[in-house]
Amino acid sequence: MRFSTRLLLISLVPLLIACTDSSEVVIDSQVETAVAATVGAQSNAEQQPPSSDGPPQTVIFCPDCQLVSVTGIVDGDTLDTTVGRVRLFGVDTPERGETCFTEATDFTRLLVGNQIRIENGPRLEDSFGRRLAYVYDASGNSIDVQLVAGGLATAWTQDGQHKDVLIGLEESARSNQAGCLWNRLDQGHGGSIDFDPFGPDRDCGDFGTWRESSDFFIAAGGPSSDPHRLDGDNDGVPCESLR
Repeated sequence: MRFSTRLLLISLVPLLIACTDSSEVVIDSQVETAVAATVGAQSNAEQQPPSSDGPPQTVIFCPDCQLVSVTGIVDGDTLDTTVGRVRLFGVDTPERGETCFTEATDFTRLLVGNQIRIENGPRLEDSFGRRLAYVYDASGNSIDVQLVAGGLATAWTQDGQHKDVLIGLEESARSNQAGCLWNRLDQGHGGSIDFDPFGPDRDCGDFGTWRESSDFFIAAGGPSSDPHRLDGDNDGVPCESLR
């Protein structure tokens, strides 16, 4: 596994150009700017000296990971492949019916193409029997990174060798109000938030979906602060009963 700090925006441009045909999925052009701003906002402490050779790379890069063919896209964080159904280890994208579901699913479809590379994390299966893996495009660029940096996914906070990098990218995405998930927030208010994060106490029963609770949790200062006590097990994920 190698790490690089080159902005992944450059690597996205040819992908976006390749999909401008009217028969292809149209992706919000703001994703390019969001990804560039987010990855560029990482602290120098998280970065490694840039390489002078080779194509642009995401901050997590795995050109030698196992290559498998993609047979279908289930949603933003789940793919069907020749080795079975694969759930991205490092991220969580909106579920069907939630805000930004379509945008995240379409972006994943654009990024993966016909083949992906997979890297094992500390667990090989989830509770639904799906294969858990960090996912890369055929060139080795991280799909997990691009979803989080583009404001289309949240980082998985409990375990995984790339957890800290992805959490840092999510924090930058939120501070830059990047992508579909975060550009709806205006200083903690707006978009899908129906309640004042700094108003009366709320609990998980006040929200219709997990995404609504997550937006509220983040606007109220989560995960570093949880004044409404929505994260009962302190794992950085609020209202898990709604998922």
